Amino acid sequence: MIKLVVSDIDGTLLRSGEKELKKEVIEIIGELKKKGVLFAAASGRSYADVRHLFKDAEKDMAFLASDGALVSYRSEIIGKFPIDRETGFALMKEIYMETEAEVALYGAYMAYSIPKEESFASYFRKTMNNHAEEVDCMRKVPEEYLKIGIFHKEDVEKYAGAVASYWNDKLHRVYSSTNWIEYTNAGVHKGAALDKLMRAFGIAPDEVLAFGDNKNDKEMLALAGCSYAMGHTDREIKELCGYETENPIETIKVLFGL
Repeated sequence: MIKLVVSDIDGTLLRSGEKELKKEVIEIIGELKKKGVLFAAASGRSYADVRHLFKDAEKDMAFLASDGALVSYRSEIIGKFPIDRETGFALMKEIYMETEAEVALYGAYMAYSIPKEESFASYFRKTMNNHAEEVDCMRKVPEEYLKIGIFHKEDVEKYAGAVASYWNDKLHRVYSSTNWIEYTNAGVHKGAALDKLMRAFGIAPDEVLAFGDNKNDKEMLALAGCSYAMGHTDREIKELCGYETENPIETIKVLFGL
């Protein structure tokens, strides 16, 4: 019997460039609650950002934010797995001083940057739905370091990859793309956050249904007893999952008779 449904957001619940959740997503969360099933959103987005996205349902659900660095239920934080401040500051200082890349720091409630270019400052504010603050030194950030991002507008691996790779054994490279490399603390990912949530509620793996589409979902998908990969994802993720879907909400409706 499924007691917990957990889903990635971007590329899974939000598809084809969608910026806002469809009304039926919020409705499904309410219907699952009536059946005694908890819904959790798992995302690389910050806690503030995912709460804003699910503002009409956050009182009924859980969040695995910043790629698992923060776990919350009904707006209460039940687990945080921050990066050691000295380690995190050393990484950001090295990238900022020795490469052309930008650095971004994610706390629970705000994201922080020291922009080298105004174009990045504008892009970052927009990406973070204005939950972003510019600082002159990352040491002054009052929040714990949940995740660190490295950005380059052309090719982050080309311009900062050599320096960033030094940190792969010290932190967990949770996400990579053409423009971004992101780090959480060693051992921190969506799977570890899901395990924390399951332990808090006494839920077993075979009672979990998961949806995802990217490599930062793989630990979460592997832990869940029943997992669905999005149709557009790569072979590695599809082979990890037992099933495939084009629409998680429609799949949930069928599985739960909604």
